[in-house]
Amino acid sequence: MKYAIEKNGTLVSQISGWTLGLAKKCNLIGNKQAPQDLPFDLGDGATLRVVRTVKASPTPYQYVVDDGALVGNEWVISQTAKDKPTDQISTQKRLDINIEAARRIENIAPIWKQIRGSERAIELLEIKSTREWGEDEIVEADYLRAKRKEIEAIRSRSNALMLLPDEELIKVDVLDDMTWQTS
Repeated sequence: MKYAIEKNGTLVSQISGWTLGLAKKCNLIGNKQAPQDLPFDLGDGATLRVVRTVKASPTPYQYVVDDGALVGNEWVISQTAKDKPTDQISTQKRLDINIEAARRIENIAPIWKQIRGSERAIELLEIKSTREWGEDEIVEADYLRAKRKEIEAIRSRSNALMLLPDEELIKVDVLDDMTWQTS
C-alpha cells in the first residue's frame, strides 16, 4: 500500500510505502506498519491517508499526467495519458522506422545471408562471364534477385516514410504490415 500525509485537502508529503521516514513524520517511530484504521489523525489538521492510483496505459507517444484528489477517506491519484508534442512523436517514429526496417530486412535474409548472398552473386557473375549457367545456378540467381528486390522494397518504403511531414508521420503505425506494403 501507498500512503501520504494530507493537510487541508493538500498533500504535504511524498507518496510512499510505509517507511521509517514516514513513520517519523507521523510521530509513529517504531511502528513497523501503518495504523490499521485509516485515515489516521496526526493532529494540527494533518491526516495519514491511503493513496490509490488509477493508472493510465500510455503509448510510447504519450506521457502521463497525475492528478490527485481526496475521495472519501482515500487520496486518489488519477493518471491521464496525454500526447507528446508532434516533433517528439515524429522523432520517435523515425527511430522506430529504422528499427522496423532493419527487423524486416533481417527476417528476409539475416545479415550473414545478405553478405554471403552478395558474395555468391559476384561468383555467379564471374561464372556467367566464362560459361552459361546451369539450372541450379539460374535458380540460385533468381532467388538472390527476389531477395534483393524484397530488401530494396523495404528500404524504399522506409525512405518514403522518413520523408513524410511530421503531421502525417505521427498518424502512421510503423509496426503495421499495411504500412510496409509497396503495391
